[in-house]
Amino acid sequence: MVVALIALWAVVPLLLMAAQWPSWWSWIAPEQTPMTWLQSVVLVLAAAGSMLIAYILLLSGTRRATAWWVLAAGFGALAFDERFAIHERVRDRVLAPRGITVPFLPWVAPGDFLLVAVGLVGLTLLPTVWRAVRADPGARAALVVGVGLAVAAVGMDSIDPSTWTTEAERVQQTAEEMIELASGLALLAAVALRLLGLLDALTTVSDHPADQPSGELTTPEA
Repeated sequence: MVVALIALWAVVPLLLMAAQWPSWWSWIAPEQTPMTWLQSVVLVLAAAGSMLIAYILLLSGTRRATAWWVLAAGFGALAFDERFAIHERVRDRVLAPRGITVPFLPWVAPGDFLLVAVGLVGLTLLPTVWRAVRADPGARAALVVGVGLAVAAVGMDSIDPSTWTTEAERVQQTAEEMIELASGLALLAAVALRLLGLLDALTTVSDHPADQPSGELTTPEA
């Protein structure tokens, strides 16, 4: 699965570039393109996987499912924003025309601080998410990669595009979208690996019911 996700990240941008050559950036760099559609699908899958984990944990009687419901809601919101460019519309129609900026972020264009704020909210929730995946080494590693790439993507996206030439902006935005896709795929891998580990543990329990106390179903720490 991990190899398939890596291959998807490597192949899809190349296909999108080839499909629009010589305007290789046109299906990747702008918003509401095939690239952002794919990113929204990845986030929806991550949300669905998180909901499934939360539901399994809920059925097993654990009280440790809250983080997964929060993750599902967060991935769902990000998918909605990615598909319909919500924060870009707010920036372009409300914040940027009024020149609204954050004084301590001088490199950020008016209105572009929205994504930075979303990233900070995500980082505040990171300890909770870490506890949710720490039982699975593979999921932990994927989470670290996903969060690191997300931070890089947000940092690149926050740079004022007026400071770039047109060609440089195309390269920068294409690279940012590719990093964003890689981040989403890594986070999806973290969810999928945790789900597979949980299902494997539940299968082991069902195969050896005599090892469990009567009336109880134990699972690894959520």
